[in-house]
Amino acid sequence: MTKSFGGLTAVDDVTVRVPEGQIHGILGPNGAGKTTVLNMVSGFIVPDSGSIQVFGEDLTGAKPFHVAQRGVARTYQNIRLFAGMTVLETVSAGAYAQRSSTILGALALSPSERRERREVRERAAALVEQVGVRADHDALAETLSYGDQRRVEIARALATDPQVLLLDEPTAGMNDAESDQVGQLLLGLREAGLTLILIEHNMRLVEEFCESVTVMNSGAVLAQGAPTWCLEQDDVKEAYFGKRSDAARVATLRRARRSPGGA
Repeated sequence: MTKSFGGLTAVDDVTVRVPEGQIHGILGPNGAGKTTVLNMVSGFIVPDSGSIQVFGEDLTGAKPFHVAQRGVARTYQNIRLFAGMTVLETVSAGAYAQRSSTILGALALSPSERRERREVRERAAALVEQVGVRADHDALAETLSYGDQRRVEIARALATDPQVLLLDEPTAGMNDAESDQVGQLLLGLREAGLTLILIEHNMRLVEEFCESVTVMNSGAVLAQGAPTWCLEQDDVKEAYFGKRSDAARVATLRRARRSPGGA
């Protein structure tokens, strides 16, 4: 895919292939073009060239709601919750595209409408528990801690019943313990059959939970493959840290943190 904005090429001939049922990370410094890639896959931006294939179906140029109906859900870099809605209401909203009730049925509160509403709420409650939200289900989602708001967003995306889940910095603002919980959640979702693509700056989480990564810089691909191998490449280190000397020190710290006695 390629995408330019004015005279700036944000994504330059980038190819990302993710096998079904895998956790794939997209890495790179700020401004590398990572979120633009997710925006194109989810239909918010149309690529200037290239194509987007999901399980063999061409979704290039499809509207976001069509992409969602084809089984692709996402979360965002900046939290986007509905003001004034409870945790349960927010997650239930994700199931809208899957509902079969009609406007007339909703107005009349037909038996099928009441049954479907009950099933949606039960499913939403189960997802809230699955992602580890500790707050009361009737609490306003916008009043939750930063980490729980992130989890609510993931639960809302899961309510769309996706096959592919796109996550833009899902552990931003979380401590190591909270990040590990999200990592374990990702593993559980993969075991349940989902394909996951995440943008992430938490290298420890990437190395532990991602099976493959694409590293980007200035809109282009620097490296693709196993996380540890990619992060050891000199051009990847320089892209992140600017100087080889800084990169070497940070790489040493990263290896120390992976060791059994690391912090």
